[in-house]
Amino acid sequence: MLISQKRSRRILKKKSKLSSYRIAATDLLHRRIVNSDTNLPVALRRSIYLAEFLALVALCALFVAKGLLPGWRSLRSDFGNYYIVARLLLEHYPMDRIYDWIWLQRVKDHLSIHEPYAAFLGLTPFSALPLLPLACLDALEAKRIWLVMNLGILAASIYAMHKMTGIEMRRVALIAFLAFIPLRNNFMLGQMHVVMLALLVLAYWLYTRNMQLGCGAVLGVAASLKVYPLFFVFFFLRKREWKTAAMLVGSTLGLLAVCFPIFGLTAMREFLIAQFPRMLRGEVTDPFNLWAPSASTLFHRVFMAQPQVNPHPLFESPFLFALLYPLSQLGLLAVTLLMISPQRADPKTADPHQRALEWASWTCLLLALSTEPASYHRVVLVFVAVLGVYATESIWHRAVLLVCYFMACNIHPIVSDQHLLWAIVVDFLPLWALVAIQFCLLAALRARQHVTLAPLTARSGLPRLKTAWVLAAFIAIWATVSATTFVHVRGMNSSNDRMDSSVGVSGRFSPHMSDKHLLAVAMVFDGYRVLDENGSKYQTNPDGTEFDQLAIAANPDSQLIWIEAANDGHSRLVELQTRPGDTSSVPIATISDAESPALSPDGKSLIFIREIKGTGSAWIVSLDKDGQVLTAPAPIGLEGMDVRNAEFSTPNSILLSAAENGIPHLFVTRVGGSPQRVFSNTDATDLPAIHAEGSMLVYPREIRGVWRLYASDPGRAEATQLTFGDCNAYDPTWLDATRLLYVSDCGRGMKFGALAELNVRTAH
Repeated sequence: MLISQKRSRRILKKKSKLSSYRIAATDLLHRRIVNSDTNLPVALRRSIYLAEFLALVALCALFVAKGLLPGWRSLRSDFGNYYIVARLLLEHYPMDRIYDWIWLQRVKDHLSIHEPYAAFLGLTPFSALPLLPLACLDALEAKRIWLVMNLGILAASIYAMHKMTGIEMRRVALIAFLAFIPLRNNFMLGQMHVVMLALLVLAYWLYTRNMQLGCGAVLGVAASLKVYPLFFVFFFLRKREWKTAAMLVGSTLGLLAVCFPIFGLTAMREFLIAQFPRMLRGEVTDPFNLWAPSASTLFHRVFMAQPQVNPHPLFESPFLFALLYPLSQLGLLAVTLLMISPQRADPKTADPHQRALEWASWTCLLLALSTEPASYHRVVLVFVAVLGVYATESIWHRAVLLVCYFMACNIHPIVSDQHLLWAIVVDFLPLWALVAIQFCLLAALRARQHVTLAPLTARSGLPRLKTAWVLAAFIAIWATVSATTFVHVRGMNSSNDRMDSSVGVSGRFSPHMSDKHLLAVAMVFDGYRVLDENGSKYQTNPDGTEFDQLAIAANPDSQLIWIEAANDGHSRLVELQTRPGDTSSVPIATISDAESPALSPDGKSLIFIREIKGTGSAWIVSLDKDGQVLTAPAPIGLEGMDVRNAEFSTPNSILLSAAENGIPHLFVTRVGGSPQRVFSNTDATDLPAIHAEGSMLVYPREIRGVWRLYASDPGRAEATQLTFGDCNAYDPTWLDATRLLYVSDCGRGMKFGALAELNVRTAH
């Protein structure tokens, strides 16, 4: 018995060796087929070589002219976002407001970075750390060094793909530069998706050499920069590679833990509780944006109404959205998982082509499921295309794959809002091409599974009982996700009356009433401007050069307004007495080194904020009847108090929004008095809208990462919640005795708010 067992082991060992030899021989033959044109005439081979060389030179020249040189000459917004946060870290600013639109824009202006916008929404805090060594340099100089580094990283990635697949160097480079638009935008904007490409290539190299812990650690770094590599954990669980999955999760959590002492609890809480859920739902930026076509955008456009950008969907139905959108996502995920072999990959016996197809198909799946697909995200499609060309045998299959790859990378959507059915076909061509790549890879993977290279690569069908369990699990997950999605979109779709229908305005902040005119800070194409209800602008600079206008102070019964204008290293307050569009207006008064103004109800006092390295203090001045400043600024509040905003509740009573451990709370004080907390709870609260009669306080309060409006008055023991849903409501102000105006980002990108109103008496 013992002899027979030894003999069977020797036989199995010999079979395993023979299998590995067959796989190695097949791989060598396949590489020769991919790279060799020996069957073609010499003249034709030379013509092909010359054509490939000329195409590569042309693509490289186009990339340098349209991507590298423009990125070298100007900063652009994306690099600036990472750079500003890294600069704040280097200069020891408090980091709890890096996701605040207005504050980060003000910091940008104070750093004299001349770009329209600064925003860190949808980005992980860890993604700013790679630029920390460059933050001591000027922004443009730092970007140039970053571009040179990215060129080296791209070249190293191309060489690594050449060595791993055996495809000739020029052909790998040609495939890479066929992704012209993603590479151009990555270098022009200073993004870090070339770094993501290099990390995925390195992780695959470690994976093919059975270095499980190294592969998981590299993917953990990638997931800390951009979230989607984290979902490789499901790939490894399917492959039963428990160590790699555990290392991926562990390294991601470890790097996340490292960020807590660096960025602080408030910033990390904002990312994990407020940002991350909306990133998964595709609602950090505009979910209806046709310039970033994703499955989320497609289903929003077809089934969901939004007054400003999608007032007439093809078939308005939140129920069908909640039913079909998760089905499409889960269906594509389930098909890909079923096509991936559940056997753990042994580098000695595994089929390298099947392994390459599995890795490529999973990477492509993550891009297809992405809810925020900017063009530069598809830089990593280069690796998908190289692995696909390497692992597929049919020349026609490769041709289809490369055509779809070129379309997914380079076909820009043609926005056609007026013809939605045509828009679904044309504007979503990049999405359709990406899905086509996925099915090309799955078809090739299915074909590989029918090739009997070795017994180790054979697959048996699922037993009926197991199939039933898999189907039941899929239906249960689909039902659960659909139910939660329906609850979410129903809450988003049932918000109060949204009255903002402005065109060309991405978001609004801080609405105020002035002499029966409605003013608000608006995010427009060239920055932030104060607009009235007709879209007219205020001019704060007599020479016509406008700066960012980031805050307003106004009274309903006065024509005097104060506007914060920020640029060239400082903010200043400008007082105007004119109607929008009047170019002859001259500022009545100006206060330097001041931001976030607030005017008293009688117009005799003005509060403003002064910041030193992100920590604010409140100051007050007295005004005459014409708005001229009478007194020198005097401080309000306790020394060391981090004041974010201030508002008058009465002519002699002042409300301060001040941070304790990075969380804003409301305080009430008088000039020369000691501030007292208004609410005893630990929730973050912001400045309220104070009723003219003084009987009701409506204020924003943050609950589990979402800002909602609450009303408090002396006649009730507890505050009443006024707004609901998984979206933010903030910056309230009274329109009249019963109607409240506020900003809501329901159905929009995070803090891309629109004006909305509600009747407080009815809601209360």
